Amino acid sequence: MRVRSLVLLAVLLGATPALAAAPSPRQDREVANVAAFARLYGVARWFYPSDAAAALDWNRFAVHGVSRVRPAADDAALRTELLRLFAPLGEGIEVASRLPEPVAATRTSAPLVAWRHLGPGQAGGVPGGPYLSKRTHRTVSALDGFANVMQTVPAEALRGRAIRLRGQVRATVADATGAAALWLRVDRAGGKAGFFDNMGDRPVRASEWRLATIEGKVAEDAVAIAFGAMAFGAVTADFDGIELATRRPDGAWERAPIADGGFEAGASSRGWFRAGTSRNAVVTRPAGGAAQGRQFLRVAPPQATDGAPELFPDVPPVAGDHADVDLGPGLFARVPLSLRDEQARVEPGRRRALDALLASLAALPGPSPASGPDEGLADVVVAWNVFRHFYPYWPETGVAWDARLVPLLEAARPARTREERRTALRRLVAEARDGHGFVGDTLDGTPRGSLPVRLAVVEGRLVVVASGSAALPVGAEVVSVGGVPAASRLAETARLSSGTERWRNVQAALELATGPVGRSVALEVDDGRGRRAVTLDVAAAPPPVERRPAAVAELEKGLWYVDLTRATMAELKPRLDALGRARGVVFDLRGYPGDAGAAILPHLLTAPESGRWMHVPRIVGPFFRTKGWNSFGWNAAPAAPRIAGPAVFLTDARAISYAESVLGYVADRKLGTIVGAPTAGTNGNVASFTTPGGFAVGFTGMRVTRHDGTSPHHLAGVRPDVAAAPTVAGLRAGRDEVLEKGLAVVREATTRPRR
Repeated sequence: MRVRSLVLLAVLLGATPALAAAPSPRQDREVANVAAFARLYGVARWFYPSDAAAALDWNRFAVHGVSRVRPAADDAALRTELLRLFAPLGEGIEVASRLPEPVAATRTSAPLVAWRHLGPGQAGGVPGGPYLSKRTHRTVSALDGFANVMQTVPAEALRGRAIRLRGQVRATVADATGAAALWLRVDRAGGKAGFFDNMGDRPVRASEWRLATIEGKVAEDAVAIAFGAMAFGAVTADFDGIELATRRPDGAWERAPIADGGFEAGASSRGWFRAGTSRNAVVTRPAGGAAQGRQFLRVAPPQATDGAPELFPDVPPVAGDHADVDLGPGLFARVPLSLRDEQARVEPGRRRALDALLASLAALPGPSPASGPDEGLADVVVAWNVFRHFYPYWPETGVAWDARLVPLLEAARPARTREERRTALRRLVAEARDGHGFVGDTLDGTPRGSLPVRLAVVEGRLVVVASGSAALPVGAEVVSVGGVPAASRLAETARLSSGTERWRNVQAALELATGPVGRSVALEVDDGRGRRAVTLDVAAAPPPVERRPAAVAELEKGLWYVDLTRATMAELKPRLDALGRARGVVFDLRGYPGDAGAAILPHLLTAPESGRWMHVPRIVGPFFRTKGWNSFGWNAAPAAPRIAGPAVFLTDARAISYAESVLGYVADRKLGTIVGAPTAGTNGNVASFTTPGGFAVGFTGMRVTRHDGTSPHHLAGVRPDVAAAPTVAGLRAGRDEVLEKGLAVVREATTRPRR
């Protein structure tokens, strides 16, 4: 399925840190205490429905809770601390060595407050996407889409230069759907897409002013630069001090002129205008409390209004519904999952304790590179819980996630540097086996780029498959990276990626060729004439692309080639009649397609289809307690002209997500012959969340199956009908062996006698 583009935050990895000494009994106790807190934390955060809990800054609460429970010397002290932590949120949360018999759940006509999640709505869903969350019988105060305040400037004078947008941003969120961000886009001639970053992997959810930065490159054919401030969900978003700058040849940043970057021009727009999909956003310029100057820009929803429809009206909450949780160290917890209206409100008798808790959270510093071990453990607490309660692929992965909590905390406990903490989170995501999984650092503004080569795993070796360097030809094997054997670096890097082994190899090869701009990387290579040393520099330019035919080309009379990873539907439309008459078409899907990927399918179909192969869980309780799924598909119908000749689709492990949606139609609707290697094996819309330490974590929140609605796709992917793969010898000879095989399949089909 088509997903929001995610910025890959990759670095060249250093050597693996030395293993820490065996933990002491005291350290074991601390980890057990944090694990107990974690098990209660996730249930309370996303399923305890009180008003106080819904409005809490749960990331800061995670850090606060870890610091409070870690020193507990025994079960009794831990129980006391847990009760003290969670009691201000409302009534009914119990912690004991033995729980009393619960009151039987009953239906009632009285209004009950309970959480309902359509996928990971509150845990990381983007408003306007397929994921939503709502408490029953509660008002909603949120933007009804994304709100956008923007302006544009001409790009001609800035072509070819590095560009930077930065500004002060803060966001007061009512729940995890709310966030704020800056965005920057370069528009190229002819409607072509240029650089774009909307901070989708690192949205701002901090209530104090924070500098947000985006850096990119202005294309040589750029015609305009668009930028702005955006907000979505349950948020009050503030912006100030917006600056646009380009890098001079001497490396210094030079500010580009924009209108009213400090929002000081009274109520006047001064170059700014509203856009986006939100119709209810209230845009103002408050005075006082600005990050700089006298006033700032504020984007907020209107005051809360009632009447929002319930997510699952067919699944009303029941009185007495609860979850019992084994906390581990001889303790159990009971968390109510439904509350009466008066129980959900903040009672006057509880206000003092809640105010004290809120004051403690407000006093905590925000994420920083110098944060201590509590924040690193809190990162694991939050991330482990998001996967535990909202990740839909546990049946396919076969991972016993509950058993992984303590080892993941133990791995994070000794982390001291920021990169070590990111590595601990990457290991967590890797264990979930989710090809969409990623961990980015929202505090790291280091410009990153690529070596002038593209690497891939070919015949089990790290090989150059595209090159922009005369010193390193296509087909050369990389023997070592930075003095470390390439096989070791590849295996080490792949272990920190998530998904199938084939997708992890794709990611690892890409990561080994990326890093901070300006960094030099020493390689030992062998191009068939012996080993030699080569040093390459990381540049801001994208990596070179493999040698392929033109995006749309007639390779021989009546035999067409269409690269769906490069061709747009605008380019294909004038050639659709020719494709319809073609004796055969080879579609290249070795990578991620553009709009032509889905748009070409109707021209291959012979009948309408209504398959239900995307499934969003209806989550009504913790530990993935569901009441069915919302299932849907693309509902494609035939379109003229029909491509009637034999169709071949080339693919490999680089095809993930949306690419696999397209290939799912080809495989299950028998639209062509698939040639190549299995696809990545991960599909479904991506959700992302930010940990207490400021790391952005992505995962898949939707279950995708084959078109029969039940057969698994995750970790299986789309298998080829005809296997084909590149070889080192073929690359050195300048051949594209997969394309050759695809053309052979088409030729054979066109010459085969008709029955």
